[in-house]
Amino acid sequence: MPAPPAPAAARGPCLLPGAMLLRRDVRTLQVGTSPGVLVRDRPGLVRVLRLLDGSLDLPRLAALVARDVPEFTDDLGATLDRLIVSGAVIAPSPAAPAARIAVRHDRSTASLAALLLDVFGPPPTDPDLEILLTGGEPPRSTFENLVAAGVVHLPVTLDERRVRIGPLVAPGATPCLGCLDAHVIAADPGWSALLPQFERSRLLPQALPLGVLYRAAAEVVHQVDCLRLDRRPPTVGHVVSVGPGPADVDLRDVPFAADCACRLLLA
Repeated sequence: MPAPPAPAAARGPCLLPGAMLLRRDVRTLQVGTSPGVLVRDRPGLVRVLRLLDGSLDLPRLAALVARDVPEFTDDLGATLDRLIVSGAVIAPSPAAPAARIAVRHDRSTASLAALLLDVFGPPPTDPDLEILLTGGEPPRSTFENLVAAGVVHLPVTLDERRVRIGPLVAPGATPCLGCLDAHVIAADPGWSALLPQFERSRLLPQALPLGVLYRAAAEVVHQVDCLRLDRRPPTVGHVVSVGPGPADVDLRDVPFAADCACRLLLA
């Protein structure tokens, strides 16, 4: 498994993200609408809740409330504990670290690349993960070199019907694209004659529906979120395929292949 980025500094309590702070009646507040959490109002509580944006740790929050919300005389710690139990407030926790992601693409995959670059930004100099987009099957030599160099990477392939995502490869720890090819060849020996042809440079027009591209982008972002939160991404040892429609999502196992060169890294 790829190592997650180093944890960031702790953050403070936060009102439930995305939830509106509403008043239900003179004695009752409501946090959110889906379905919402009812909170018994107290003097100064609304002002306290509006301070809960996650930027203030508990000591700084307590000092700010004591200075700026004198009408709030309840025990702040006990109040926060009750709000956290009710789900109206998120407990203080380490902020999720930002992953360093490099999105590389060819001329055939600019549309999907644009969606991912909007999320991850331009490639950093020392990425945690290389995401490589290709129109049609990618040149296998590129991925063989990444495996040999120990670079964590995620192939994303756009073909005539779908977007194939994975496997996510941590060299020496997870199956690679060569393992996928070995299993395909076992079922279809003719696939081996196609592999050298994937090395050719090409420009392929893309006609995948926009909904498929957005769904594929969301699946790629989900893989990165899993890494960021130190969870196992679905594309470790698997391939996720999206298409021909945005609701058509398939998961395929990719176990280690006994004769794949990446097995040498396990020794």
